[in-house]
Amino acid sequence: MTDLNAAERGLRLMMSELRETSEFEVHDALPGVVDPACEDVDAAFAGIMATTGVALDDGLKNCFVRFDRLSACWDLEGSENGLSGEFCISHLPAVIATEAPPSAPELMTEDERQRYAQFRVLDDHPVSGTGAFAALRLNPESPTPEIWYHDFHYNLGGFRMALDYCRYLDVLTLTKGTFGWQFLFCDVSFTDDDFLGLGDELGEMLAVFPRLFPDRDYTDLRARLEERL
Repeated sequence: MTDLNAAERGLRLMMSELRETSEFEVHDALPGVVDPACEDVDAAFAGIMATTGVALDDGLKNCFVRFDRLSACWDLEGSENGLSGEFCISHLPAVIATEAPPSAPELMTEDERQRYAQFRVLDDHPVSGTGAFAALRLNPESPTPEIWYHDFHYNLGGFRMALDYCRYLDVLTLTKGTFGWQFLFCDVSFTDDDFLGLGDELGEMLAVFPRLFPDRDYTDLRARLEERL
């Protein structure tokens, strides 16, 4: 049996927390199975270089998740704000092998069209169908891909997130994929008309989750919420 690395263990622990916490109703969960094709991490990174021309930073090997797919959609029972969430992630070779996500080029600037052409979806919502996604921005000049978040309800052009791939996976284990958590790492204000209500939802997450998961540290997320209110 393949030994899991720290990032994979963290994601599996998150799945256990969701399943074993009675307040969550979990739907359509896939636990994540290691893809044998990704057993050799060095070979996987070499394959990415060969197919894309992007030489990823070796530091990303420390959080290289080999799961073919790990996902869940959930609701928090008794939530005042109808708190719910979803995540769906796969290993980097699978992410990078996909095409750029669908867009509306006729509504975009030239810079936005070029940026979206470099996007590869890292995390999305296939069950709930929100249309929102987080994406790696594949740029041959950048060994550490930017992470961008797209939600057509807020902004067609997307928002750059103030974290990298490894940190994204870390925060995912804290938020469990709560809808909109990514905006805690974007340059937005929850007092703007477009974001009204999101602060309440994420505020409930940060009031409830520390109680449900006392071993987790939500200090940074609380500070980020306060900055945006």
